[in-house]
Amino acid sequence: MINYSIIIPTFRREKELINCLELLYPQLSENLRIEIIVSSDDTISDNLLEKFNWVTFLNGPSKGPAANRNSAAKNAKGTWLFFIDDDCLPHSNWLNEAIVATNEEQEIYCIEGKTLAIGEKKSFDEVAPINENGGKLWSCNFGIKKDIFLELGGFDEQFPIATMEDIDFKIRYERIGEIKFVRGMLVYHPWRRKKAFGSFNQRLLSQKRFKNKYYNESILKFRIQRICIFINSIPINIIQLFKYQGRGFAFFIDKTIMNFCMIFI
Repeated sequence: MINYSIIIPTFRREKELINCLELLYPQLSENLRIEIIVSSDDTISDNLLEKFNWVTFLNGPSKGPAANRNSAAKNAKGTWLFFIDDDCLPHSNWLNEAIVATNEEQEIYCIEGKTLAIGEKKSFDEVAPINENGGKLWSCNFGIKKDIFLELGGFDEQFPIATMEDIDFKIRYERIGEIKFVRGMLVYHPWRRKKAFGSFNQRLLSQKRFKNKYYNESILKFRIQRICIFINSIPINIIQLFKYQGRGFAFFIDKTIMNFCMIFI
């Protein structure tokens, strides 16, 4: 019987995936009955298969990370699912901290870990899913009972791009239970530069799907919230842009237009 399934969705990041797996290997123990599942939306190389013969490699559905995670979860044998991204670097105590949290006396069904960025941000267009004190449930670092994950239907695969699906999942989970923040369950995530206006329409459609799911009966409330976000974001983003001496200016324009367009979706 497998107790824990570590799920890593991947796509065209073999070098980063290797780094992640090499950091996970020393944390494994046969006594804990753990499996690692790598679900790839790309061809799995012979190098990976040979180097990591203790990993279960699966072919993903090639429909994006949400569908990839869902597919791996359905194939997982563990009673607990731990999700981590292929470009994350888990701390040497990441797995132990996660397991300890699941074995505490009170009933816990969902945990989230601490996520920090690697190095210093150097440009406005660099982003990373930072989670220092909980309350985020980013998909790159969390755990959940498999039966609960499947009962909730996993991640919503109808978002046209990897935007808002983890926030959507958090909202749905919080309707049935609390999320425990495990500070020692630490991973490091690299800064990644966002291409200005890359997949702009798809990102906007993802936001629209989110709005339709949660604000269909309170459109006025949604409009007011988005107007406030748009107004408040301008001085904050301008200060950030000056901090980085204008580096990432095109993405600043992207975010400003996106925040404006979201008022009317």
